[in-house]
Amino acid sequence: MAVTQILLAGNTARRTGERTNRIDRQSSVSSLSHLPKVIQSISCPALTMTDQHFLDNIWRTLGTWGRYQRIQMALHMATYGSEAFQLMIIVFIGYRPSYQCADLGNTTSMYDTLSNASLTPLYQACHVDILINGTNTTLMKLSPCPAGYTYDLEKDRTFVTEWNLVCDGAERAEISQMLLMIGQMVGAALLPQLSDRFGRKLVLVTSHIVLFAAGVTASLAPTFIVFAIMRFICGVSHQGVSMTRTVMTIELLPAESRYMTEVLGVTFWTCGIIVIAPVAYLLRNLSWRNTYLIMTMYSAYSLVGYWLYHESVRWLLANDKIEEAKAILKKAAKMNKVNESDVLRIIDYASSSQPLVLKQDESGNTHDEKGERRREDIQDPSNSALPKYTVLTLFTRRRIAMITIIMSYTWAVNSLTYYGLVLSSASLPLDRYLSFLLLSLAEYPVAVIEYFTLNKFGRKRICILFHALAAVSLIAGTIANYFSERAGAKIALMIFYFLGKLGISGSFSTIFLLTPELYPTNLRE
Repeated sequence: MAVTQILLAGNTARRTGERTNRIDRQSSVSSLSHLPKVIQSISCPALTMTDQHFLDNIWRTLGTWGRYQRIQMALHMATYGSEAFQLMIIVFIGYRPSYQCADLGNTTSMYDTLSNASLTPLYQACHVDILINGTNTTLMKLSPCPAGYTYDLEKDRTFVTEWNLVCDGAERAEISQMLLMIGQMVGAALLPQLSDRFGRKLVLVTSHIVLFAAGVTASLAPTFIVFAIMRFICGVSHQGVSMTRTVMTIELLPAESRYMTEVLGVTFWTCGIIVIAPVAYLLRNLSWRNTYLIMTMYSAYSLVGYWLYHESVRWLLANDKIEEAKAILKKAAKMNKVNESDVLRIIDYASSSQPLVLKQDESGNTHDEKGERRREDIQDPSNSALPKYTVLTLFTRRRIAMITIIMSYTWAVNSLTYYGLVLSSASLPLDRYLSFLLLSLAEYPVAVIEYFTLNKFGRKRICILFHALAAVSLIAGTIANYFSERAGAKIALMIFYFLGKLGISGSFSTIFLLTPELYPTNLRE
């Protein structure tokens, strides 16, 4: 679903990135002695502004985990709570308890008629059978329930019970979640492109505010239609927050440290969803509106987000906004207690056209000042902004199209499996609060596994292993469910579900990191 936001650079870009990463690992973190050699390898200003080694050296010079990076990273990690509360609270506020038709005594005329006719009502889930006294003969069936429904919970505990979304109206409850998912697809298709064009910060802050506003409005919705529309808007804005944040955190660190963005992301996401179960339990005697509103108020800080978040330096440089990038780097240098001239000198070297002059001969071949031929086409040095692409670029070549299809399938499988497990947690053999909590805890081991393996074995291999674990565990869990009446079957079911949730969470987390790394800056979302 999210792969439509990210355009592929292809095999050449991947090989170039691998060569660059090897250079990065050999570079000194604090020294600028390698700069002339790096600059000489840059073929034009446009490539200069987005060169992997050049940009990573900026963050190394500042200190990979300096105070500036820690503060910005913490602010980005805080948005995981906003996402988790909006997406997962539906498990509790949309819970459908046991129900049946309400007592016809609430309908005076109907009750008097039955009493006078010596008839007995038999209450079912979605209809009332009218029996003749002394026999088992059914005289008539009343559907839908004439007096409404009764529930195991108070009527205002979930929006399902408040709006009677059962029996013939049950589909409407599912529509609200479906609209959320459709909203995510719409947001995935539109907002990342806006992020590439107008900046990461603008889309992140705006989406976060809209997510907060939609959550508040949904909690106060007078009708189900208003609630469903707000859930759609939540889905759209969620993608703006999620995908933009992922890219911004990756662009905040050098290549060798980027895996930590996903390790931290999994940890903070898990903390967010773990909080939901105990909070929902403590508020179980309140209306679902109060529960939803309390959880949504966490996102109130989004209103001051414009003054909290800084624009991606990588995006600014890629779009030729050098002065704005310098202003941010000066703040970072001051916060990290680093000499700002060391950082600015890197940009000055890279933005200078003197280290390399490209010339074009009569045959149209490109040469540097030493007369060596270049395979790249000559570029206008005055135009340092990267070309703009659209989602159609994904399908310009056969190999790129095949990879796009594979990644799209992977995202779809992860989304359906992950959210399917979360939303079905209330149907597991344990209490719904405890089931949700246990399945949430399954995501903590993912952070530990990723910390020790992502850089050592690579993203692709770890993703495959996580997928395999999820597949085997969930198949085994399905088999265990068929034997649920046997001793130990329920325990086995919970274990397999736990392992399945761990596996799909790990795969989901890994592709969040892998997908943006396949693309250059202006194609990353």
